[in-house]
Amino acid sequence: MDALSMISKKDLRELLVKCWITHDAMWLLQSIQACGAEKASAMNTAAIEAMALIEIQRIKKTLGVTNSTVETFDDLIILIEGAFSLIKGDFMKFTFSFPKKNVFQWEWADNSCFAYEGVKKLGIADQYQCGIMVRVEAWLKGLGVEYLIEPEIDGCLMRSNETCFGHIQFNFAT
Repeated sequence: MDALSMISKKDLRELLVKCWITHDAMWLLQSIQACGAEKASAMNTAAIEAMALIEIQRIKKTLGVTNSTVETFDDLIILIEGAFSLIKGDFMKFTFSFPKKNVFQWEWADNSCFAYEGVKKLGIADQYQCGIMVRVEAWLKGLGVEYLIEPEIDGCLMRSNETCFGHIQFNFAT
């Protein structure tokens, strides 16, 4: 039996994303138990950033993008939309948009972030540093894009603000 021929691309993506997220959560929990929250959080953030720098290059290649740098806001939109269409699971209830030139905006639906809900269940929410936005910021660094993120994220916006909403400003001329 060939399981790949029996399932859709969407179902395959959902399975792989859920497995990756579960691994990530269990790695963080084990690291906190072994090393303490402060060291584990720093290790987790560093690992996410290192992974995302490689990931965005793989996404570029998969999407057929050959430019070494992103030259325009439209090029960035194509990459971000492509990246999220590949790695965002259905259970990740966030939206993103480009409400005006040089602006990327994100928001978690119903103030329900899967990562925050997960770390609350693990009992480590007060020690959690948002890995999702670390990943996005590493993509931007890997693409050589200058940006300003508002609000600045220190820890978890869901924990500190009870909502996660913000925008990233870019300075593309075109």
